Amino acid sequence: MVSFCAMALLSLVSGGSAAGELVLAEGGRSPYQIVVADDASLSTKHGAEELQTFLEEISGAKLPIVSDRQPATPREIVIGDNARLRAIVPEIDLKPLGPEGYIIRVVGERLIVAGGALRGNMYGVYGFLEDHLGCRWFAPGVSRIPKRTRLTVGPIDERQVPVLEYRAPFVFECFDGDWCARNRMNSNAARLGEKHGGKVKFADGFFCHTFNRLVPPEKYFDDHPEYFSMVKGKRQRDRSQLCCTNPDVVRICTETIRAAMRAQPEAAVFSVSHNDWYNYCECPACSELARREGSQIAPVLQLVNSVAEAVEKEFPDKIVETLAYQWTRRPPKTIRPRPNVVIRLCSIECCFSHPLETCDGEQNRAFRADVETWSKIAPRLWVWDYATDFKHYLLPFPNQRVRGPNVRFFVAHNVKGIMEQDTYNTPDSELAALGGYISAKCLWNPNYDPETAMNEFLEGYYGRAAEPIRTYIDLLHDRVERENIHVNIWAECNSPHLTDELLIEANECWRQAENLAADDPATLNRVKLSRMSVDYAILERGRLQAAEKLPLNERFAALAAARFGPFFETLDRSALTRLHEWKLLDKKAYRRELADNLGLSEK
Repeated sequence: MVSFCAMALLSLVSGGSAAGELVLAEGGRSPYQIVVADDASLSTKHGAEELQTFLEEISGAKLPIVSDRQPATPREIVIGDNARLRAIVPEIDLKPLGPEGYIIRVVGERLIVAGGALRGNMYGVYGFLEDHLGCRWFAPGVSRIPKRTRLTVGPIDERQVPVLEYRAPFVFECFDGDWCARNRMNSNAARLGEKHGGKVKFADGFFCHTFNRLVPPEKYFDDHPEYFSMVKGKRQRDRSQLCCTNPDVVRICTETIRAAMRAQPEAAVFSVSHNDWYNYCECPACSELARREGSQIAPVLQLVNSVAEAVEKEFPDKIVETLAYQWTRRPPKTIRPRPNVVIRLCSIECCFSHPLETCDGEQNRAFRADVETWSKIAPRLWVWDYATDFKHYLLPFPNQRVRGPNVRFFVAHNVKGIMEQDTYNTPDSELAALGGYISAKCLWNPNYDPETAMNEFLEGYYGRAAEPIRTYIDLLHDRVERENIHVNIWAECNSPHLTDELLIEANECWRQAENLAADDPATLNRVKLSRMSVDYAILERGRLQAAEKLPLNERFAALAAARFGPFFETLDRSALTRLHEWKLLDKKAYRRELADNLGLSEK
């Protein structure tokens, strides 16, 4: 867990200075300066600049940033490991904090923020701004920065080290580098540059499903069909896997990974993982190994271990990753991943309308059993989790309440990295910014209250419209909890978690939200974009009713007709490019087709 030591809260009240209280700014002026070493990392310097920017936005006072070579003054904010820090607390040991941990400490009239040079100093700045000054960054361009004429800090002695080494809200709205850094995410997909301290970087071309890249069928199959999977007695060229027990396959994979590590020294993770389909190898050697180990991952993991062992001496800091996914999800009986191997366990089959730990669905019970076993045998376990409906990016998806409990479940089972795969290839999908924010809060600190995260986001993002939107979210989630409805990531528009009555009530919530946001154009736009989700469900269920695939409801049909125009007006100006994962959206064609199916005239 994120660790806290004697954490004291900020005092932001007017009046006389209390004992041990630092007055950082008052009346737009400050006696403080920010001290950074000349040779500090770029992320440390960026953190100092961010602190300067946000302190000025909060108080009106712009604190100078000075070198640690300059003479000391009585009141300073010291960022990172530098000469000033060593003069103030010479005994301090920052190594246990790792690359991302930090301390925040008040020493006399000085404030110290120090940690790992990679990202720890910068994260310490954001931790101070968020946890002690009340700053929040909800989405790119939407934040809450408090205003204070008198800015004070009480005693602080805090230490934070993230339990998760890899934290990735994999959703389009969360790829902005500044947002990610400010929320202390190191997502591989984010636009995190050198000033942000970089990120957990997968090698280009080696993120997942790499068998065809490692041993391309078009290069090898004609001369060496034995390199590829045997299915029903025949070697497969198309939609194949590798024959993982073939020594030449092991050699080629090793050579390819070694070459990639040499060519991409900045990358940390290199995936050796099966393709995104079945057709695993049924040759005698692979089948016998899988039989002995009780899992089809056995031949794959044996291959992965061989590659990892071969490159370990030259590249001790690199990770070889593989997927425990679908047919490789079950742990083996005796084979163990090497220390430089990451198992990335995938939850794709699960129900996501209930917490993984308590859901009584068959898929979730089986997944829990696999998590428990992997947690005992994998020295480095990551999770690829799922957080959207991949068939219908706009369909209401009742998974906001499970985000926090699921992260805590994973952390309790030795998981060290989590990617929450949400709608990654288009903006403006169903409540994407909300889900990304809740995930970020819980990935940094698994004990963060997800209800607090949800409420502060709704208030900051939707303003006065927050209350009816929260009513809608509760309406959606209460139903699946009360009636124990299991919802997976392939839910259709006739899924039992949606009903005509629920969507009629949901529509009223969003109507109220639009009315409350009417005098704020920016907020109103966010409300309308978010309302597309309920409109989409109404229109698509209306289409099913018109086709006699759902019982006809005249009141609901009238609502669908009424919401058709407003939905497409918002859709047309939205940035949404897909309705599902696999195909770009032609908005004009979609409008014509839906109008025809609903029996609406388009003039």
